[in-house]
Amino acid sequence: MKKASSLSILLLALALPASISAASIDLKATAAKIDALVDAQLAKEKNTPNKQASDEVFVRRVYLDVVGRIPTLKETTEFLADNAPDKRAKLIDALIASEGYVQNFYNYWADILRLKTQMVGGGQSLPAFYAYSRWLKDSLRENKPYDQFVREVVTADGKTYENGAVGFYIRDYNMPLDNMAVTTQVFLGTSMVCAQCHDHPFDKWTQMDYYQMAAHTYGMTGSNGLTNPLLADAIYGGGTKASKKGKKGYGAPISKFDMPEGVERRDISRAMTEILRPLRYNTVLDSSDRKPLRLPGDYQYSDAKPKQLITPFIPASFSKDGNITKEGANPVDAYAKWMASKDNPRFTTVIANRLWRKLMGHGLIEPVDEITDSTVPSNPALMTFLEETMKSVDYDMKAYLSAILNSAAYQREAYTKDVQLGEVYHFPGPLLRRMSSEQIWDSMVALYKPGADQPSIETKVAAEVSIRRIEWLDRALNSLEPKELQAYTVKVALKQKELTAEVRAAQEKMEAASKSKDENAIREAKSAIQSQRKRIDAAVDAIVYDAGFERFAQLAKADKLGDFIQDADFAKEVAAAVKARPEGKEFGMEDALDMLARQRRSKLSAVAKERLKADAAKYDVKTSKDRAELAAWEKYRDTYMIRAADLRSPAPNGHFLREFGQSDRELVENANDEASVSQALMLLNGRVFSNLMSRFTVIARAMEKARKSGPESVINTVYLSLLSRKATPAEMELLKPVADNADATDRGDVLWTVLNTRQFFFIQ
Repeated sequence: MKKASSLSILLLALALPASISAASIDLKATAAKIDALVDAQLAKEKNTPNKQASDEVFVRRVYLDVVGRIPTLKETTEFLADNAPDKRAKLIDALIASEGYVQNFYNYWADILRLKTQMVGGGQSLPAFYAYSRWLKDSLRENKPYDQFVREVVTADGKTYENGAVGFYIRDYNMPLDNMAVTTQVFLGTSMVCAQCHDHPFDKWTQMDYYQMAAHTYGMTGSNGLTNPLLADAIYGGGTKASKKGKKGYGAPISKFDMPEGVERRDISRAMTEILRPLRYNTVLDSSDRKPLRLPGDYQYSDAKPKQLITPFIPASFSKDGNITKEGANPVDAYAKWMASKDNPRFTTVIANRLWRKLMGHGLIEPVDEITDSTVPSNPALMTFLEETMKSVDYDMKAYLSAILNSAAYQREAYTKDVQLGEVYHFPGPLLRRMSSEQIWDSMVALYKPGADQPSIETKVAAEVSIRRIEWLDRALNSLEPKELQAYTVKVALKQKELTAEVRAAQEKMEAASKSKDENAIREAKSAIQSQRKRIDAAVDAIVYDAGFERFAQLAKADKLGDFIQDADFAKEVAAAVKARPEGKEFGMEDALDMLARQRRSKLSAVAKERLKADAAKYDVKTSKDRAELAAWEKYRDTYMIRAADLRSPAPNGHFLREFGQSDRELVENANDEASVSQALMLLNGRVFSNLMSRFTVIARAMEKARKSGPESVINTVYLSLLSRKATPAEMELLKPVADNADATDRGDVLWTVLNTRQFFFIQ
């Protein structure tokens, strides 16, 4: 009877239509079709599907896969106690809609997109990172369709504070050929990088193919921030003679506006470099109409000549109509439209395969980003259905993930054997996988504090301050009149010459002091030399940016700020800063920005004080020593024990995340899950475990509460908190002598023991 029933279900599922309406997608039917196609392939290969995973295994797996951490004790026990037949589906819905989903999939996409805190130029690109990071999180939070997501990054131009997606190009700042290789790898699953220098030795791509593809986005150029055309012309324009390199615009001679004696055009150029320094790496311009791509000078193939002009074109393997940029069309827009189209099969295949691999531990196509014309999925019928499903939900990633999560294929017991390189895997169950470094860390965070999925307010404020600062400086600079900027540039040039003369004199003094071995004189000379950078920055602020702020102030006083600044929120913020500046004191741009930063951080401080007061009452903290301990724990909770998505990306060397294999963000998906001696040492001696044993942590409080019911309760509390199941009789017998003491140290030994098992670090 059971065999007949299973066969009937299989035949029914196979009969389901391959295309589903996005407006009326039936998750059960879609999941059943997935199962039917998986089971049919397993039967063909004479394999047997694994049995359904227990609730204990499922709840831990789905939390790790969707929100990136183990479930809390409360989440586990509530799920296990629920007897509703649809409790798994309801939990999937809740997790997909949670903030934890945003945190987890941010880590996933940050690894693919190589999101770095210091993307380029050190700290100067920090606002670009914050804006890019915010755009990515917002895109996930609003469940932006994947095709729209891709079009936005590929066509992104403008300022970081207006369009965070420009971080996609700032990440490869002014390296458009390299960026093209990443674009095709990430969104089209194709590795073309070898063809940048020569015809691909193992694939069909030619160097000409590479350059024709790159010509679409070659014009996406990082700019220094001077985007007001009148200002740019006032400084760089007006020259009719070609530069030494025969170019106009960038690299052209500085305009011959009135300059005092002793100031040359090169001094003006240097001064503008200093003026624009704070705005570097925060603007991307689409200069497709004036930045053509040419073949390299050493091009060696017979189909073209070196330095020949290249027209944007899509290779035949990607598109039948390679000329997607019709007459008058913007090549970047055409490229993005073609790439993220339902008519582009490679685009849909790649994202459908990536997300399947994210949940199942292995792709239907492996590797996911080295697809060729000869690539055959391990289950072609399933791959086709997944592609059709992705199209039918209009690239709604949450709907697609939900369909897989609701399938029996996902909810089966894990396959525990290694899949060797090149081996075809047919999915009797998801692969047994080690947690990623982010999943391990975020699980520790969940054991440490309540509300682990909530975004860090500290990180949010730091991002707001950084992005707002760039916006103020950029708007202030571009608000100046051309003649004003010319005059200020001359002032900066004069200041530079003055400081250069002082440095030269300090260098001479240092040489003399070195000869006479006068240590005090050497220190003074060194200090004068090293302070030049700060003094130039201060001069630029005082001469240029304070003038921009003063213009804001005058407009605010005349109640005309709204006419000049179209952004209502920004105009309101400027007006408040102008109103708050003290009378009779110097108050420039940096003072206004510092005031705004203090206002934001003071709110954080007020919230922290109120929470400390409430927690002191909650935890019955009475002595000054205990209060200090609680304050230290809360500060550590807010600044260090926060989700990986809110930490520096990647974490610094030596941080727990890096030790456990977090990607360095240099290559696409560059994380690793290999165990190491340093990881074992960190678990044995590191501060993470010792911090978990603070009496204020979630796990420590849970164990203290369980202590009142006996050692068995303590042991089961640890197992349910870490492994989402109770201890087996054998485990109970082994650990009971350790937990049979009321001392917190012994309870810590139980926690340490379970935390260091292989079971904890793997997703079953």
